[in-house]
Amino acid sequence: QEQRDQLIALSRQLEEATHAKLAFFTSVSHDFRTPLTLIADPINQLLEEKHLGEREKNMLEIVRKNVAVLLRLITQILDFQKYEHGKLALRLSEFNALECIKDWTEAFHTLAFRKHIQFEVKAEGDAAQYVMVADAEKIERITYNLLSNAFKFTPEKGEIKVVLSRIEKDGQPCLCMEVSDTGIGMSEEHVHHVFERFYQIDVQHTGSGLGLALVEAFVQLHKGTVQVESEKGKGTCFRVVLPMKQEGEVKEVIEKNESLKNLQEGAVLDAGQETLHQWVENVEVDGTVDKEVVLVIDDNQDVRDYVKMLLQDKYTVIEAVNGQEGIRQAMKYVPDVVVCDVMMPVMDGIECCKRLKSELQTSHIPVLMLTAYAMDEQRIQGYDSGADSYLTKPFNSKLLLARIRNLIDNRKRLKSFTEDATAVGGKQQLGEVDKGFVEKLKSLIEEKMGNSDLSVEDLGAELGLGRVQLYRKTKSLTGYAPNELLRIARLKKAASLLASSEKTVAEITYEVGFSSPSYFTRCYKDYFGESPSEFLKRRDGKN
Repeated sequence: QEQRDQLIALSRQLEEATHAKLAFFTSVSHDFRTPLTLIADPINQLLEEKHLGEREKNMLEIVRKNVAVLLRLITQILDFQKYEHGKLALRLSEFNALECIKDWTEAFHTLAFRKHIQFEVKAEGDAAQYVMVADAEKIERITYNLLSNAFKFTPEKGEIKVVLSRIEKDGQPCLCMEVSDTGIGMSEEHVHHVFERFYQIDVQHTGSGLGLALVEAFVQLHKGTVQVESEKGKGTCFRVVLPMKQEGEVKEVIEKNESLKNLQEGAVLDAGQETLHQWVENVEVDGTVDKEVVLVIDDNQDVRDYVKMLLQDKYTVIEAVNGQEGIRQAMKYVPDVVVCDVMMPVMDGIECCKRLKSELQTSHIPVLMLTAYAMDEQRIQGYDSGADSYLTKPFNSKLLLARIRNLIDNRKRLKSFTEDATAVGGKQQLGEVDKGFVEKLKSLIEEKMGNSDLSVEDLGAELGLGRVQLYRKTKSLTGYAPNELLRIARLKKAASLLASSEKTVAEITYEVGFSSPSYFTRCYKDYFGESPSEFLKRRDGKN
C-alpha cells in the first residue's frame, strides 16, 4: 500500500512537472509570436526589393526560412496546450483526402530529390472513394509531421512511401494512411515512448519532441488510432486510421492562409536539416590554388550556406553534413582549417575532431568547434579531443572570421626552420603525429635525394599520401612544397660537399640528384646568391 501511494504521488509530481513545462513553453511561445511576426513581414517586403544584391537576398532568405521553422514550433506548442485543456476543436469540411494528400506532399518531392531518396505516394482503389468529412488542416499537419519525421531519420538512397487505403473498422469506413521509411529505425524501448510529450530519441537529432505527440492528439480528436512499428537499422512505419465521416457541422473549405503556409514550409525545412548531403562538385583544391581552404561540417544546411557566404570571398569553402563525411572530405582535400558543429547525427563533432587529430593526413589541421550549448563540460570534452577553439551559437560573423584567420596564422607561425631547411625546429609545438611525419619526410629526402628521378608522387607513396595530400600537409607544416624541400636539401648537401671535398661541380651535381650541371648552377645561385664556381674561388682564396 505504501509503495502504491508513493508511485501515485510520483506520477502526480511528474504530471505536474510536465504541465509546468508546457505552461512555461506556452507563455514563452506567446511572447515569441509578436517579435517573429515583426521579423517575418519586413523580411518578405525586403525580399521584394529590386535593388538588393545576390548576397543580401541569400541572407534574407535564410532568415525567412528559419522564421518559418520557429513559427511552426510555436504553433505546435500552442496547439498542444489547447489540446491538454480540451480547447482544441475540429473544423470540419468535406474534401477528397487522396487529392489533398498528393497536394500536401508535393513539397517533399524536391527534398527527396536533393537527398537522393526514393519517395512515392500511392493509393488503392479509385479517387472517388476518398471523399471524407474531417478537419483538413489537422490531417495535413498529421501528414507533414509524419513525413518530416521520416525524412529526418532516413539517410541518402533510402525509401519513403505514403500508402492510402479505405478500410472497414468497427462497422464504419475509415481512411488508412501508412507512412513508412527505410531509415535508422527505433529500438523497442523508443517505440513505447515515441508519442510522449518532449520525448527525443537522442540528442544528436534536433526537434522539440512535440511533433509525434501532436500527431496522436489530432488522431484522437478524430476518434482514430495511430500505431508504429519499427526495427533498429531497418526503418519505421506509422499507421493512421481515421473515420471517413466526423459528426458535427460541416463548414466551407477554407483556403490555406499564410500561417498554414509557414507551418508547411517549416515542416519541410525541419525535415531537411538532418542527413542532407551537400555534394561538393567541381571544387578545385590543389597545390596551385592561392586561396586557403576551409571545411565546414554541420548537419544544418542553412548554417553551412551562411558560413560559406561569409567565407567564400577570402577562402575556398568545402562542406560536409556530418563528422563521418567531414573526415572523408578532410582527408581528400586537406583544408587549412575545419569549422565543425558539435551536435550532429551519424558522427558528432567531438568524435570527428578526435579522428582528425589522429590521422596522418589531417592531424595538423586546426579545428574550430561550433556549439549551441555553453556548458564548460562540453568545451572540456572538445578540447580533450584536440579542438583548437570554440564558438557558441549564435555567433558573431566578425568573431568567426577573426578566429579562422587567427587559427591559420598561428599554424603559419609554426613554419619556422632552424639552419636545416628540411627539419622542423624543436621549438615548434607540433603534435606527436606531425613530428613523426616531418622526421620521416626528412629521412626520406636525405636517403633518396641522389635519385634524379625522385618525384613528389614517390615521396607520397612512401608516406602513404597522395600528391595533393602531401603538398598541402607539407606546405602547412613547413611553409614549403615537397619539391621545394627536396631542392633545398639537395642544394645544402651540395654546399656541404663543395666546402669539404675536392669533387668537381659536375660530380656533385649528379651525386645530390640534379639532372644537369647548368640547372644545378642556376638553382645554386638563386638560393645562395653566388654560383658554385664563385664559391670555390672564394674557398680557395682566388680572386
